[in-house]
Amino acid sequence: MAAAEPLVALTPASVRPAQIPIAGPFPADEISEPVPANKRLNPAWVESLSARGERTLYRGDELRRIGMPIGGICAGQLYLGGDGKLWRWDIFNQTGNGIEESDGRKYANPPDASAPLEQGFAVRVTTRGQSQVRTLDRGGFPGVSFCGEYPIGFVEYRDDAFPLSISLEAFSPFIPLNAAESSLPATILQYTVRNRGNTPADVELLGWLQNAVCLYSAKAGSGFHDNQVVQLADFAFLQSSAGIDGAEKSAQQSPADYGTMGLGVVGSSGVIFTASLDQSAGVESFIDQANKGEQAASRLWNQQLIGAIGTKFRLDPGAEQRVSFVIAWHFPNLPAPGPEAPPVVGRHYATRFDSALDVCRHVAANLETLARQTRLWHETWYDSTLPHWLLDRVGANTSILATSTCQWWGNGRFWCWEGVGCCVGTCTHVWHYAHSVARLFPELERSTREMQDFGTGYDDATGMIAMRGEFARAYAADGQAGTLLRCYREHQMSADDGFLKRNGARIRKSMEFLLAQDGNEDGIIDNDQPNTLDTSFFGPNSMITSLYLACLRAVEEMAREIGESEFADRLRVVFQRGSRRCVEQLWNGEYFYHRPDPAHPDALKVGNGCFIDQVFGQSWAHHVGLGRILPREHVRQALRSLWTYNWTPDVGPYRKLHPNGRWYAMPGEAGMILCTWPKGGGEDAAGKVNPGFAGYFNECMNGFEYQVAGHMIWEGMLTEGLALTRAIHDRYHASRRNPWNEIECGDHYARSMAVYGVYTAACGFACHGPQGSIAFAPRLGSEDFRCAFTTAEGWGSFSQQGDGTTQRERIDLKWGRLRLTRLEFDLLPALDAKRVAITLNGEPVEAAFHVSDGHATVVPASALMLDAEHSLQIVFS
Repeated sequence: MAAAEPLVALTPASVRPAQIPIAGPFPADEISEPVPANKRLNPAWVESLSARGERTLYRGDELRRIGMPIGGICAGQLYLGGDGKLWRWDIFNQTGNGIEESDGRKYANPPDASAPLEQGFAVRVTTRGQSQVRTLDRGGFPGVSFCGEYPIGFVEYRDDAFPLSISLEAFSPFIPLNAAESSLPATILQYTVRNRGNTPADVELLGWLQNAVCLYSAKAGSGFHDNQVVQLADFAFLQSSAGIDGAEKSAQQSPADYGTMGLGVVGSSGVIFTASLDQSAGVESFIDQANKGEQAASRLWNQQLIGAIGTKFRLDPGAEQRVSFVIAWHFPNLPAPGPEAPPVVGRHYATRFDSALDVCRHVAANLETLARQTRLWHETWYDSTLPHWLLDRVGANTSILATSTCQWWGNGRFWCWEGVGCCVGTCTHVWHYAHSVARLFPELERSTREMQDFGTGYDDATGMIAMRGEFARAYAADGQAGTLLRCYREHQMSADDGFLKRNGARIRKSMEFLLAQDGNEDGIIDNDQPNTLDTSFFGPNSMITSLYLACLRAVEEMAREIGESEFADRLRVVFQRGSRRCVEQLWNGEYFYHRPDPAHPDALKVGNGCFIDQVFGQSWAHHVGLGRILPREHVRQALRSLWTYNWTPDVGPYRKLHPNGRWYAMPGEAGMILCTWPKGGGEDAAGKVNPGFAGYFNECMNGFEYQVAGHMIWEGMLTEGLALTRAIHDRYHASRRNPWNEIECGDHYARSMAVYGVYTAACGFACHGPQGSIAFAPRLGSEDFRCAFTTAEGWGSFSQQGDGTTQRERIDLKWGRLRLTRLEFDLLPALDAKRVAITLNGEPVEAAFHVSDGHATVVPASALMLDAEHSLQIVFS
């Protein structure tokens, strides 16, 4: 973008259907500002930030890049395409073997849908003796539309010339707090077929699937593929397997892509199938072949083997029928990501199932419950007053769990890359930004704390937590503090204090390691501070200091809970010193900065730059209910400075002046630059030790942006926080790239799960499972607010309404259970509450309450226990 051209935030609306430009155009005399102080935001765009809005439908050319993860969490990666076709198929344990780019190039040049195997669905309808065959994709239905609301993808197939309307709901079971049933290596595709005509219709609905067992290893060996159709009372299944010549089928000797896979149809009496399709005669012949019922077939590896299965039924005019297909896989030989671990770590799902047929049997037997609970979560999530776009963006990054970024090993350990196939070891300095897993499947986060951070990656002698576990036994200052903060979060998301008691000694020792880095215990670490910029800071730095301060408070709280009051008191003293000294030493009047150590002149440095993570610790403190670690007025001014100096409606002019670094926001797109130097000094930032890493400063990285966005919302900067988040959402509109793949170092980058922190900030949510406490303080539409929430043992819906004289709170538990001994709410400004009335399922509850500075605390006379479908109501007046 030339410097003399108008600074316009986004490409024209014709390129981005149904979207509103963010800002501009800017007058020519303001082009000299690479980051304009006056953002000139479009009022219509600002209004859209908080509006409820509507569901997002994609059509036409927008469909070609869509790839919504649609398998079980930690079970591989399978995409649902925009037209309902399945693609990607990274279920064969190949990630980390060179098939992934790790430099983010896919952001600038996103790929179209592609698949390494043959698979699809088709329908034939016969009315009045005339038949039509359509494939269920863009080829068969050019007007197909897609709506992705994770965990469910919705596809509509309709053509006025075709007598049937067909809709697809595709998902893998996804039930928060139930990791076992949410990690099935299976995808359910439920087609609802309706006869729109005025005569009966005979329908045949068919799916086909290539036997892709040993898809990669077959090229280097010899063997055969085998298909078998198994018919049982409640389902029929086409199981695909393989034989390997001269090799034993053990986990240690068989290839990573050795296993089974298949396609099933559930609960249908009119099953049609064939174990072997002849593709030469076209799709219509597939249905004819399936009506012949060939049950078994084999082929040599160099001969493609495709089977098919489906169902047939008659529909009267206006009638409809639902057909459930299941694609299942079982590839247990997950190799270790490096030599530091056993050669094969295995898939957790293989501890429950022996084959793809076994998986399908489980799904078929429990389909009604699995589908109902998945839909219940979807309905609870979207039955909200929060904007659709925000719910979509949080869900899109929750789907990272269902990609090859995340693994659940056979021994029960949750282990992850940073992004798909990139950077081993559930890296502490990346993953402590992410909140989705801990809020939705806390048992997985606890497993990482116990099996890696305090297990394979723990140094018993010093208390150091290796930043990549056994794969990189090195210290990261931000990762060490962030891990201890996560320990407090994991404790809060537990039903009791067992996690804290099991790990209390190591938590203390890890805190003592950080105290040793402080040396004089003045609350500021100023020696070597390795961090997420892949280098070290030297000298007092507000990012590391704020995280350290929050960590001191978190460990203090945990110490008090287990009776270590002397240690807790020591931490409080260090915290108080550090909080005071941070302002005294690192505040320049507008924001917090870094004072480089002159003894390390060649190190990377922020110096007097305005850095995106400068008050990260205060953000963390909000998420776990620690209160203030730095003065409110300083923190808010620091965030305002980030908005002024770092966030731009168009990154193009800034990146033209500072071209180094990767592109995660293109010219014409809005974003927050990691670090700018409004007071000068940026020319000395690179240093000489790792000069290439200075390019990070010029990038817009989603996880950092979400961290700041959530923090802004906690601090009352609602418009700014929503603007940061919405800008990322717009960058990932389907007209540009895949909305379900936020890229940094690798696809589906883990740090993007920081967006769940934006959600909890908007809800003002906090909980403490062992103490039985829960709190809500809605930041968006607090007079009429509704949202989903999760706790240690249950999840449901919270709502709040107020009219100036009364304020009503309601908790409807949808799943699990919830024990409550304390509830906290922010009262609306106009309400002077004198009374509270509480009912549980309509029955009055005795409770005490008090109000301080507009914050109400309710303490029931005895602990309340809510089960699924229970409702608790609190009315202040």
